[in-house]
Amino acid sequence: MGGLEALAAKDPVIWCALNRRVKGEPLVYDNSRKLEPEQLDIVKKTLIKSDYENELQARLLHHRPFLKQPLRDQHKHKAYEKGRQVGVSELAVSEVFHFLATHPGTKLILTFPRDKQLQDFSITRIASAFGESPRMAMLAGIPNQVFTKRIGDSYLILRSAWESNLGEGVDADAVFLDEKDRMRDKVELAFRESLKSSRYGLFREYSTPTLPGRGIDVPFRDSDQQVWMVKCEKCNEWQEIEWRANIVQVKDFPTGTKELPPESYEYLCHKVKCRGKLDRIYTGRWVARFPDRNHIRGYHVSQLIAPWISATRVMQDKIDFRWIQPWLNYVCGLPASMDDALVGDQDFENACAGHEFIHGRTSDWTQISSGIDWGYFSWCVTLGRNRNNNRVYLLDIGIFEDTSEELGAAKAVEKFLAPFVPDIVIADAGYGKDRNAYLMRRLCPTGNEGRFYAQWYNPSAKSSRTFQPEWSDPARGRVLVDRTMALKNVCHSIKEREFGLPSLALDKMQLLHRHFRALALLKEIDDETKEMVEAVSSSGDDHLVHATASALLGMEKLSKHSKFDFSFE
Repeated sequence: MGGLEALAAKDPVIWCALNRRVKGEPLVYDNSRKLEPEQLDIVKKTLIKSDYENELQARLLHHRPFLKQPLRDQHKHKAYEKGRQVGVSELAVSEVFHFLATHPGTKLILTFPRDKQLQDFSITRIASAFGESPRMAMLAGIPNQVFTKRIGDSYLILRSAWESNLGEGVDADAVFLDEKDRMRDKVELAFRESLKSSRYGLFREYSTPTLPGRGIDVPFRDSDQQVWMVKCEKCNEWQEIEWRANIVQVKDFPTGTKELPPESYEYLCHKVKCRGKLDRIYTGRWVARFPDRNHIRGYHVSQLIAPWISATRVMQDKIDFRWIQPWLNYVCGLPASMDDALVGDQDFENACAGHEFIHGRTSDWTQISSGIDWGYFSWCVTLGRNRNNNRVYLLDIGIFEDTSEELGAAKAVEKFLAPFVPDIVIADAGYGKDRNAYLMRRLCPTGNEGRFYAQWYNPSAKSSRTFQPEWSDPARGRVLVDRTMALKNVCHSIKEREFGLPSLALDKMQLLHRHFRALALLKEIDDETKEMVEAVSSSGDDHLVHATASALLGMEKLSKHSKFDFSFE
């Protein structure tokens, strides 16, 4: 192999121009030649106004110079904190094909938050790419299935990143995580394990951010933080585009306008005394905020640097989104959260009953429910209903580190639960299948079904809320709940002082407090329905919140009553 083919093997941008096609033309990332004034003047003279505007928009849409360096960049660990619809997912497809086609005998894992997204991507992006050109068609091999595809002499493996066990037992040379912030927390650790025996060990993370300090924002903060700089046409100063500093209103319109007039805003120099136009077409370069950081290469890719998205369009989206948090996430590619905390410090103090932890069942307690959140550490919360006042109290918290002993965590939890003789135990199903099977055998011998349930979060569209938990028959021991509803429910219960908390001076209560404070309410676009929905996310550990929510669900099951006034049966 020599000449252009040799260059293409080393350079993904050249490889794309040789192999990939968009509407029959080579896939290139710099379309500036077709956007030169002389070229546009010729087109303008031959087309009516509406057709010319459509042609101009199409040429701008294929002009993505800000993606050339990231695609060429062969750093082992890259993190993209991005807005929606800026071409990064398509860039990932190009890098996937280039790596597998030019590195025979390798495996690449590409993950998505949910199976539905995985299947759609496999069909609309990967499978369709084989039909772009004869050269791409030659790469298609067998198997060519939704979850496994042969590309050249290598293999692409597509996986859901909601469950950690889907990343176990698969060796890989590269792992690409799409929409990391929509994955289950820390699932990426299992997928990273698959890279340990590879000499390549490529790791890629892409996501629209959610909360500060969560998901993609964590590796991006630790990276060199590459930002796209453009030049002011008037003063020649290079500058990063920021919405407050560079998007300037240039046309008057009435306050409260819902539909902005065309060209109401422009991208202008951040210096008030200059206010020259920013050149977002012909100039642009990546600059690292922290060039001395070498372990992670981070790229911030917002809609503000996309030449086909006007300043007026960006500000119209701000009006249409109604809430600034999702607009900052989806358009500006910035982490943000709603202002209101789900549980405040004062809420915790108000819910405090002041008692010490209670380590076992006595005649004072008529009903006891325990919730478990499994992981490397297993987290248990036990609630009890007091015989004297019929009020629910948090009795105890158990935290257990996993051991080398088979089912060691499950046995430790069993020992913790034994003094309480709980009436019901509800445990996280995601990480604890073997552990749950063990506890079910121990807690539910023949004739005593219904004491143990494994809890699953509903994986379907967020807009179709599971308002009523769906309980299986007791022998199967399964319950399906909506994650957001369950977490909002337990937070509401604390705010309304519907169960009493032990003294906040206790170390484990301070930890519980921190876990609740990590929660934040977000507005998100549901990937399936495209509707705006609410979701609860966290900027840190929240295991005790999930355990408490499970224990509360069990208590409501026992009392056959919930805050929503419906039967759980």
